[in-house]
Amino acid sequence: MNRRDFIKGLLAASGLSILGFPKVSLASSPYSPSPEEAPPLPWKYEELDPEYVRKLGHLGLYCFGCGGGAFWAIMWALREKIGYPYTLVPIPSKDDLLKALSEGKKPSVPVPMQFGIAGGVGWASLCGALNGSAAAINIATEWSKAQKIIKMLFRWYEETSFPSDISNGYAVRHEFLVPKYKSDKALPQSVSGSVLCHISVSKWCVRSGYASGSPERGERCARLTGDTVAKAVEFLNASLRGELETVYPFKLSSETAECTTCHYMGKNYEEGQFTKGFMNCESCHQDLRPHIAESTLRTAFGVNVGTWAGAATVGTLAGIGAHLAVSNLRGKEEKDGEEE
Repeated sequence: MNRRDFIKGLLAASGLSILGFPKVSLASSPYSPSPEEAPPLPWKYEELDPEYVRKLGHLGLYCFGCGGGAFWAIMWALREKIGYPYTLVPIPSKDDLLKALSEGKKPSVPVPMQFGIAGGVGWASLCGALNGSAAAINIATEWSKAQKIIKMLFRWYEETSFPSDISNGYAVRHEFLVPKYKSDKALPQSVSGSVLCHISVSKWCVRSGYASGSPERGERCARLTGDTVAKAVEFLNASLRGELETVYPFKLSSETAECTTCHYMGKNYEEGQFTKGFMNCESCHQDLRPHIAESTLRTAFGVNVGTWAGAATVGTLAGIGAHLAVSNLRGKEEKDGEEE
């Protein structure tokens, strides 16, 4: 066995060849993959029917949970519409899933992004419907556009009431694809104000009166997954037409916009630059509202700078001027999204 054959065998054994990592030759440019190889990202995208993908997302959760289900739904729709290179994604067909469910089974073949189930193998962090959708978006469109679409999708999720009226209607009329429902009732709706699984689920449980382990909660998340992949496709379609900004202008929550006038990713801890991100601040930190808290705050060097209220005063004064400008705020948003 020569060195080339050994490396090919090693890739096959590790599973990388299944994912279609191309053999790139530095001497050939631009790279033209053979039919059995994956081209460089992004892959081709064509407009999809959001309602069809909504039904696929609902089906996907029944088989793979929210993370794998969302990813499968968009990838399968693109495979049906475009074919190669989406034929290289290791996922079962819609018919395979329906056959398994009709036999009272779940598919035994895992899919990419399945780890996203219940906010990451049950860790209840980022909602798997968002996680799986974002992975699919990342494959289907160039990174500069994918960032915008994913940010919009996350913000849309924060302020949307789940499950949607559309999904509730599909379930009541038995218009989803599954042969047997966890629940076919019109379920109560709630707005999470967060992209986190545990907040989204807990708020819905409190609103509805159903336990987190109930079939109704499982059905709620199936409908939510369908709603999320449908919106992801709507945004992808709009981006393809050059209409993304008009379909859903990105805007931070009012709480986050207020907080980030002083608190953002920066170099000066004492001025309040110890936070990062776009997520609704008060989805987690209602108990840490700095202007009313009495707890003391120390710098990175162990120096006591007083209470959170005192630090907030410093931060407020420091925030006057450039930090209030919209252009500067947008610049900080972009930087937060690009850096680890």
